[in-house]
Amino acid sequence: MNDSEELMYSAEASATRYLYYQGLNDINIFIEDAGKEYEYETIFKRLLENQYSISTIFGLGGKRNVKNRFLEFGTESQGNPKVHNFYIVDGDFDQYLHPEDLIDNPSFIYLKTYNIENYFLDKSACIQFAKGRLKCFDNEASNTINFDLWKNTIVDQASKLFFCYCFVKKYFPANKSVARSPYQFIDQNTGFEQNNGAYQRYWETILELSSDAEEKISEIVAKYEQINGNNYYGLICGKFLFDSLYCYLKAILKRAFDKSDFRWYLINHFDIYQLNYIKSAITTKISA
Repeated sequence: MNDSEELMYSAEASATRYLYYQGLNDINIFIEDAGKEYEYETIFKRLLENQYSISTIFGLGGKRNVKNRFLEFGTESQGNPKVHNFYIVDGDFDQYLHPEDLIDNPSFIYLKTYNIENYFLDKSACIQFAKGRLKCFDNEASNTINFDLWKNTIVDQASKLFFCYCFVKKYFPANKSVARSPYQFIDQNTGFEQNNGAYQRYWETILELSSDAEEKISEIVAKYEQINGNNYYGLICGKFLFDSLYCYLKAILKRAFDKSDFRWYLINHFDIYQLNYIKSAITTKISA
C-alpha cells in the first residue's frame, strides 16, 4: 500500500468510525496520536470527571489528518441530537514558526506545551512513584530524586538543541529534527546531555546549512520569548523529556523499572488541573 492509498484508507476508516459512534458519544474528541486513544480516555475521564459519555476517541495519526477531519466534519455532528466535535493537537513549534497556519476556532485546541507528555512529568507524581521504590517518607523521596534539579538542568541543556530543531523545521523541513533519537544527545546513565561533544557536532552541522543560521535562530528565540518569556519547558518535546527523566530516575534510584509502567503511572497521577484550559474550552463551547 503506497502513501496515498494509506491516507485514503485512514480517511475512510476515520469517517466510518465517526459515523458509527454518532449517538454513543456526548462529545467527539479527535487527537493526533493513533494507538494512544486509551491513554487519552484515562486523561479525559480524569479531566472531565465523567461529565460526558465518551465511548471512543479518534486517534488520526498526525496533525495534518486532524486538520483534514476538522475541515470535513466541522464543529458538530450532523445527527440528532447534534454532538460537539473537539480537535486537540500538539503545540509543537507552530506558534513560533508558522502562526499564520494556526486554526482559529474554539473547537480546535492547541496544547500549550510541545505535546501531551510535557504534562505527565509532574513533580508530585514522580515523588510518589519514587517513594514506592525507596520505601521512605515523602520528604526523603523528594530530596533523593531532586526533581527540580533534573528539570532545570535538562531544560537548560535541551533548549539550545530544540531551538536548532526549530530552525531546521522552518528552513530545512526535509532534514530530520525532532524525529532524531533522544539518545543521540541524552546520556542513558545520567539522563542529561552527553559529555562527548554530540551537541557541538550537531551545532556545527547546523552552521553548515546556512551562513546566517545563528541570526535566524536568534530570531526564533526572540519570537519564543515574546510569547513565553524565558521559560523554555514548553519548547521541548515531552517525549524527549520523558526519556531524560526515565534515565535520571534509574540512576538516582539505582534500580531498573519498566518504562511503560512509569509512563502509565504518570498518566494516572499527574496534576490534571494543568489541562483545565481544555476543560474550560469544552464546557464553554457546549454551554454557548
